[in-house]
Amino acid sequence: MRVEVRLYATFAEFAPTHGAGDPFHVELEPTATLTNLIGKLGIPASEVHLCIVNGRPIHHHALRLREADRVGLFPPVGGG
Repeated sequence: MRVEVRLYATFAEFAPTHGAGDPFHVELEPTATLTNLIGKLGIPASEVHLCIVNGRPIHHHALRLREADRVGLFPPVGGG
C-alpha cells in the first residue's frame, strides 16, 4: 500500500527531500497503522504531537491506514 506523507517543522529531517511540507510517498504493508508509518520513517513516536490523516486530526497512533491516505506529522511547536 502506498500513502502520501508530509513532515513539518523539525520532522523535515526525516523526509527524503528534507523540505518541510514536501510530499513524498511511502510503501507500507496492507495492514499498516500510523504507528508502523512513524516507525518506518525513524521518528520517535513520543515526539509526534499531531497527526493529520486525510485532513482530520487523529489522536491515536493505532489507526489503520488505507491506500492513498494523506498523512501529515507535526512535532510539538512552541513560540510566542
